[in-house]
Amino acid sequence: MKKQQRGVAMLEVLIAFFVLSIGLMGLAGMQLKALQFNQGSYQRSQAVVAVYDMMDRMRANGGNYNVAWTSVGPGNGSVVDADLTGWLTTVSGNLPNGQGQILCDANNICTISVRWSDKFAAAAGTWEQVAVSSQN
Repeated sequence: MKKQQRGVAMLEVLIAFFVLSIGLMGLAGMQLKALQFNQGSYQRSQAVVAVYDMMDRMRANGGNYNVAWTSVGPGNGSVVDADLTGWLTTVSGNLPNGQGQILCDANNICTISVRWSDKFAAAAGTWEQVAVSSQN
C-alpha cells in the first residue's frame, strides 16, 4: 500500500511566494533609488538654470555682483540689488537650503555658484554645487 503525500502543494506555493516576495522587494528598492536619482537630477537642472539666469542678468545690467554664500539678497533698491534678491529668492525657493555665490576677479571673470543640501547623500550635511565661470 502506498502512502499519500499531504501538504506538498502548500509547501510549493509557500516557497514560490517567498521567492516572488524577495524579487518584489528588490524591485521596490530599485524604484526608490530611481526616484532619488530623478530628484537629484531635477535639483541639478534647477541649479544650472539659476546660474545661467544670473549670468544673463549680469550681462544685461553690469554692476558689482560680488556676493558671498547666502540665501538672502541685499535689497537696497538698486538694479543690482534687485537682481541679487530675486535670484537668491528663486535659488532658496527651488532648492533645499539653496544658496548662491558670485565672485568676480580683477579681469572681470565671474564665477557664479549655487549649492544646496543633499538629503540623500551618505554623509549628513553634504552639499551639492554647480559653478560656472564666464567673462562678464
